Amino acid sequence: AILVFFVAPVVAFYILIDLDRIRRESESLIPPPQKDEVIYVSRQLGWAVGGFLRGQVLVAIIVGVMMSFGYWLIGLRFWLIIGMVSGFLNIVPYLGNIIGLATALPIAFFQDGGGIGRVAAVLAVFALVQAIEGYFLTPKIMGDRTGLHPVVIIIAIFFWGTALSGISGLILAIPLTACLVVFWRLAREKYVRELV
Repeated sequence: AILVFFVAPVVAFYILIDLDRIRRESESLIPPPQKDEVIYVSRQLGWAVGGFLRGQVLVAIIVGVMMSFGYWLIGLRFWLIIGMVSGFLNIVPYLGNIIGLATALPIAFFQDGGGIGRVAAVLAVFALVQAIEGYFLTPKIMGDRTGLHPVVIIIAIFFWGTALSGISGLILAIPLTACLVVFWRLAREKYVRELV
């Protein structure tokens, strides 16, 4: 596992350097009858998955800023570190929440002037930020980045979270839905149009 941690960035670096050449050579291997469809699907999937990853990073940064600001308002010590780490780890569902609360709650209780009131304030900030992120930020930003409607994203998260039983479903919900939409668009444009 440690070897992968050190080797993966090097491999990713060289792939990024040669990405255009790899793309050209890969496209030359595709048989001509299917070439247009394969290129269309691969580009659409790349756009959707890339948009998803950029959207995840943007949501994580915004959540980190909101958490930090909220913790600063209530006077929590180490507000910037706790808020930004919670936001960054928010890329993985529940991880940022668990680590953020596990850090913020004891500090809120034991710091000077802390106690139950400050713990309640931390929980209020957390609940408010999570509501904004879950019902506004993620659907809006991911919708813009992946081309999916915000309502579709909310339904997809619930559906895939249930279908794949947990965190893996939450992580894969938007990319899987974007992939299904890409294949549906291809089928509609290519095959449904031919039947009509």
